[in-house]
Amino acid sequence: MQFIIEHYGIMSENPALLASWYCDVLGFRKLFKPSGEGMPVFIEDENENILEFFQKPEPFQYPDMQERKIQHLSLSISDFDEAVSYLESKGIVFAEEPFTIFMGGRVRFFQDIDGNWIHLIYRPEMPWATKRK
Repeated sequence: MQFIIEHYGIMSENPALLASWYCDVLGFRKLFKPSGEGMPVFIEDENENILEFFQKPEPFQYPDMQERKIQHLSLSISDFDEAVSYLESKGIVFAEEPFTIFMGGRVRFFQDIDGNWIHLIYRPEMPWATKRK
């Protein structure tokens, strides 16, 4: 038996608006939306990784921003400074300064329009690349 990740789900008060933001700002593309009220919206990146945006149930309350940061979407980029400049041109305001991680990687966090944290990450070398078949 083999398990393969099909998609990642992110709840939203307005799934269609959030999906549009990811398409407009990050270049993802709309994949599928079932017909009907309150249905999820599926989008994908250029590697066909799928995100599902689904309706936030009532009376669910989001935790505070630092607790929300524990779960984040991580986006790999090939040029850190270019990606930061591009996102700033799209109106992104970074909440923190960039920082360095192991093996010369660089990271910077920002939020989507719903307050979900996105982890922008540059790795000059993928530490697990030699462990994959």
